[in-house]
Amino acid sequence: MRVIAITKPCMEVEREQILSAVTAEDKVLFYDSEEALLKNEDGKKADIILGEPDLSTIHAMKNLRWIQMTWAGANKYTTAPDYPEGVVLTSASGAYGYVISEYILSGLLALTKKLFLYRAQLQDGGWYRLENDDTLEGKRVLILGTGDIGQETAKKLKAFGAYPVGICRTSGKTNPFFDEMYTAEQLDAQLSSADIVIIALPGTAETTGMLDAERISKMKASAILVNVGRGFIVDTDALTDALQNGALKGAVLDVTDPEPLPEQHPLRFMENVVMTPHVSGIGWAENMFTRKRILDIFCENIRRDRENEPKKNVIDFSKGY
Repeated sequence: MRVIAITKPCMEVEREQILSAVTAEDKVLFYDSEEALLKNEDGKKADIILGEPDLSTIHAMKNLRWIQMTWAGANKYTTAPDYPEGVVLTSASGAYGYVISEYILSGLLALTKKLFLYRAQLQDGGWYRLENDDTLEGKRVLILGTGDIGQETAKKLKAFGAYPVGICRTSGKTNPFFDEMYTAEQLDAQLSSADIVIIALPGTAETTGMLDAERISKMKASAILVNVGRGFIVDTDALTDALQNGALKGAVLDVTDPEPLPEQHPLRFMENVVMTPHVSGIGWAENMFTRKRILDIFCENIRRDRENEPKKNVIDFSKGY
């Protein structure tokens, strides 16, 4: 018998979806929070959890063997020195590409079409055309990360007439949504020809500081940088200097380093920056469509667990994702 603890609030239809994925021998316990689980002795005996339990909870649950996250990123656990080796961790990668790609496109369009500048001038009483509106048509877009987010973004960009180029880990890959694909070793050569650079990478030791001052200096002065990965992938000081000095046209930032930025940080006040407080991935609490995708992954993994098949999205701790 498997004891499965759900630590996220579920509607009736979501409970039914989960229950349809298990067998009569399984025991499914529904809680609205991790705290509610810890108050229940049966919950502490669970061997499977849906959610993101604290490490103290993980160590307290002696039967736990698998955690299915509702997040795509696993930094909370991959950077923890005391995560137990025997507990399999799977992510919700594949559930967020559609919504984060929408965020990327909306940020790029707002910036290139000067929508926020128009709003500001209208509020100040102005009524005139701003110069240098731009378009996504024909733009060479370098996407660092060709997973779910990168692919969904490339697909939408192609609909706008852009030319998506992917940077991935493994050579020889092809994908119908990318016009060209290169490995990380070829990143420097590709930066100088990109009109837009999009970071959709996980936060790992390998990606930390990847876009440093030297690499930012290789980008076109007319280029836009987008970061929906992790803030520490980009050198914040170097990015700030480039934007202030006209070495970059603009930036769309959902993540920063540090996060949040200090209240008086220059990036908060730049007209050529669209910034949000790490909200591009609308998660469990905010969006029913995301929840359905997460549950689809979880229920498929429940089936695979029952059949002793490899699970989807197993985190490789040596890679950090």
